[in-house]
Amino acid sequence: MRLSGSEISFFHDNGYLLLENVLDENDLAPVIAEYTGIIGERAEKLDKEGKVTSTYSDKPFTKRLLHLATEAPEVTLGLDIMHERGEATFNFLKNPKILDLAESFVGSEIVCNPIQHIRTVLPKRESQRLPTPWHQDAGVCWPETDPYFMLTIWIPIVDVTLENGCLQVLPGSHKMGLFRHVWNEAGLVVPPELQPQGLTPEVLPIRAGGVILFHNYTLHSAQPNESDTVRWSFDLRYHDVYQPTGRPYYPAFLMRSRMRPQACQIDYEMWCKRWEFALENSKGVNAYRWPR
Repeated sequence: MRLSGSEISFFHDNGYLLLENVLDENDLAPVIAEYTGIIGERAEKLDKEGKVTSTYSDKPFTKRLLHLATEAPEVTLGLDIMHERGEATFNFLKNPKILDLAESFVGSEIVCNPIQHIRTVLPKRESQRLPTPWHQDAGVCWPETDPYFMLTIWIPIVDVTLENGCLQVLPGSHKMGLFRHVWNEAGLVVPPELQPQGLTPEVLPIRAGGVILFHNYTLHSAQPNESDTVRWSFDLRYHDVYQPTGRPYYPAFLMRSRMRPQACQIDYEMWCKRWEFALENSKGVNAYRWPR
């Protein structure tokens, strides 16, 4: 997908861009199937251990994890990309449609940053988890990345609505530099007294297959999930190969290179091995610039 000049200008002016119908079922179905299998394996294990009354195999993808978590909250632990390391997820990171969007902003030498997540946001009344607070993606990086641009591509794999916790953004906040973040019960947050005044939040519901692009200095947050389903989404980050990642102890991968295509690091087995090594050898590292 090639972006128009007006779409690129909108991003630079506002710090975000919402695009519908970027991905289709062929793009999303493999990762949904992969995580359906992961949840199924966990359900069977919990059932054998007597921790759940059912595996809830009759429940749809958007509800099964919720039913399991109501009885065994630990089912949600360790689902993130770096821990499960599924092959379909790895292929998703280098999906040509996603890389085409990244290339529009970061150029032809594209690194997939190691700060990458799959989010499973359960209804607040079940998880008691607070909604994602106002923050900047630059705030979770080491200061080495401060002078550089990093593109976040936020991808829902289910429809995201006002009810189940869609994102909201402060347009233009990316032009104001890095705000100080502090820790509270919701996580790393820019507190109200430090947030810019005079900007109106823009709420961003979006259908599965759409994407939202963010500047790394754009202030954004999520509304609480007040539905009876799980909000599943990816947030992935891409940048030019010649800049730091902000997490040097984790592996980054050159996913596209027009100049040196032979240098791309797109081998699944090597991806898994490098993550295994990094996770084992980075225990105790302080990931954040601001102490808890």
